[in-house]
Amino acid sequence: MARRVAFLALLLLASSPLSAMADAPAGDVASLDEGDAVLALPDAPEGYVAERRGDVRWEFPDQASEVAHELQEVYEEHWPRVTRELGGDTDGPLIIRIGRNPEEMRALAPRGAPPPAYASGVAYPARGLILLTLAAPETWQRPDVDSVLVHELSHVALHRAVDGNPIPRWFSEGVAIHQAREKSLERTRALWGGTVGGRLLPFERLERGFPSTPHGVNLAYAQSADFVRWLLARDSGEQKFRQVVRRLRDGQSFQTALERTYSVTMTELEEQWHASLSERFQALPLLVGSGTLWVLAAFLIVLAYARRKRKDRAKMEEWDEEERAADAAAHAVLASRTSSTTAGPSPTVPDAEHEVLYVMPPEPRGRESGIPTVEHDGRSHTLH
Repeated sequence: MARRVAFLALLLLASSPLSAMADAPAGDVASLDEGDAVLALPDAPEGYVAERRGDVRWEFPDQASEVAHELQEVYEEHWPRVTRELGGDTDGPLIIRIGRNPEEMRALAPRGAPPPAYASGVAYPARGLILLTLAAPETWQRPDVDSVLVHELSHVALHRAVDGNPIPRWFSEGVAIHQAREKSLERTRALWGGTVGGRLLPFERLERGFPSTPHGVNLAYAQSADFVRWLLARDSGEQKFRQVVRRLRDGQSFQTALERTYSVTMTELEEQWHASLSERFQALPLLVGSGTLWVLAAFLIVLAYARRKRKDRAKMEEWDEEERAADAAAHAVLASRTSSTTAGPSPTVPDAEHEVLYVMPPEPRGRESGIPTVEHDGRSHTLH
């Protein structure tokens, strides 16, 4: 229940005006024809350094050496996983060029094939080329370059795994988002709204191209990623996914490879995926508009109340523990007193490390009534 409430609150926050800006894709893939693969690659600007590590040539500004070396470790960690998940032959040289900003990344691109204006990274799989920027377009903030790099590596690896045979862009993007382990709240909300509003985009349409509107792009990326994850989550999902890749490598069309692997048509697969989406999202109401902030405020109040209850419970447990310790000490004292009484008086004086028990002296024995007495020298004498 707590997870559902937290998830709902995050979705509500995504629908607020603070997050109204579309979540532009961090990375992209550029399609190059056979002839375009030899487009001239301009030299790196002055102040760049080049390093070769294995099959990869790294080019980056000298002042970005620390970031480049961190990305080299990211490559060495994730490239083997990416290629293993695809199950295909992905060997070959790579060039990874890092720009300080989008303009510099654009200058590093092949002439005549600039990167998309919205992207923080782009792959040219036919060239074995990846471009990254250390400042995201529009915001100029540092993007998650680790994730962007893995995203672009996936594009190159998938292209090589299918031996360069054509695949839909939505499939390539879905695989890249999955392999980069990307999480996007805005895309989740777009997929949620598209599902409950009946506005999901047919994959046949996405094969012809992605929408041009920010919301449409978000939905296209969200659908692509979710469909690939859904395929992998099915029975023998990873095995069948690699079968699709092998069939594509053998020259089968994408639709044929998919239908022969899953023994159903693409239309039927899409319908099954729609059903799974409806099941996942049916319990979540679509809340938009000014009321969102009030719902979010109510959630924060409930969260604060729950936190206070946890603190109170912790304090009560602390008091109970102190009470149990006091009871144990009292029982120890009583046990010690009982032991001393049984064993008789001890001739020794207890030292400072032991508790001293003070015993009240016994009350004086009462005199028998009716017998006269006199006091002399501090003593009482009975008269007979």
